[in-house]
Amino acid sequence: MVFTALIAVLAFNLAHLPGLEHVGALSLALLMGIAARAFLHVPEHQSVGIGFSAKHLLRIGIVLLGVRLNFDLIMHAGPRILILAVSVILTGLLFITWLGRRAGLPGLLPVILAVDSSICGASAVAATAPVIRAKAEDMALVIPLCSLIGTGGVLALTAMQGILHLAPSTYGVLTGSTLHEVAQVMAAASAVPNALEPGAVTKLMRVLLLAPTVLLLGFLFPAPKGVGAGEPVSRFAAILKSIWFVFGFVLVGVLNTALLRAFPGHAETLAAMDQHVLTVATFLMGMAMAGLGLQVDFADLRRNGLRTAGVALAGWLVLVSLAAMEIYVMKL
Repeated sequence: MVFTALIAVLAFNLAHLPGLEHVGALSLALLMGIAARAFLHVPEHQSVGIGFSAKHLLRIGIVLLGVRLNFDLIMHAGPRILILAVSVILTGLLFITWLGRRAGLPGLLPVILAVDSSICGASAVAATAPVIRAKAEDMALVIPLCSLIGTGGVLALTAMQGILHLAPSTYGVLTGSTLHEVAQVMAAASAVPNALEPGAVTKLMRVLLLAPTVLLLGFLFPAPKGVGAGEPVSRFAAILKSIWFVFGFVLVGVLNTALLRAFPGHAETLAAMDQHVLTVATFLMGMAMAGLGLQVDFADLRRNGLRTAGVALAGWLVLVSLAAMEIYVMKL
């Protein structure tokens, strides 16, 4: 665990360097874990602590990420933002999964890729992978790849805004509905005055939909080991048990919203506390990403890397096109 913590600390510091700030600490921790597995001798007895970081700390980190949720902001967003978010997620899940399978991507890799692109990047993958039992290699390939595409998306959308001069709210909603990570939305939206709030609210709506999406995917894939396909009650109980951390994520969001509502005069203090909790959550997830990287065989990544990149880029362009069309039609 100390080893994964050291990797996480290094990743967090590297993430502040120019050119790496939009890649994110989680992706860097994952890549550094893979590099450590490839070039360093990791003693076998360390696998217990590495596995604990990759599994249990990951779930705790996801629960704490619920401080991102402010249900008051989400409810005030209106039905059009909800429709936009749902359509982007459904299209991403269906189209990217279909395209990935057509491209010959193995196993659950297309599903993990679709989840990353459609909802909220690494956090969504981290929440979904344990439920559908995706391979660590799938996560290790998808998370940094989509982070790179999202970083390119920040630059592309910012450059597009310089040409098209969209209304700030329209541009904000476009960034919030298409970019992978919350940090990427913040980076792109903050470049245009008055675009940050609509971008953040739209992204929060996608983050909120993570919980029902994970629950749905739990039913669409085979029952956990030891649970028969003909036992719906046991299957439902097993799925609920496997996604307890997603409910914790929502519960923390509810608590955060209740505190903001109960103490409106202390909004700045609560926001500072949320930021501290978010830092802890991200660090725990950084340790988890390092642990995942230390369990990955680099040879597996090379076999599917190019095809995965092509599917991820094509899928993101489709989502941007869909979001732009819906924003125009709904006059957002």
